Amino acid sequence: MAASRVALLLANHTAPASAPVLRRRTTPPAAGLITSLAAAPRVTLLLALCIGVIALGPRKTLRILGRSGITALLAGTARKVIAQAV
Repeated sequence: MAASRVALLLANHTAPASAPVLRRRTTPPAAGLITSLAAAPRVTLLLALCIGVIALGPRKTLRILGRSGITALLAGTARKVIAQAV
């Protein structure tokens, strides 16, 4: 019984095979968030819309969104027409 107790104590007190590796974060968390939002433009648009409604109010936000949306739509259409012509 004493031998099994010693074996159990040795098994519980042995050092782990490999020490855990602590890695430093190379980019700050905000940069990771910005990168992920840049990869998902619709999420970014929705987030900007929500922040705009909170900060500016719904009427002004919708007015700005309408102007920007029409400009983006016209620019995208013009870009497609020019790309097809070339």
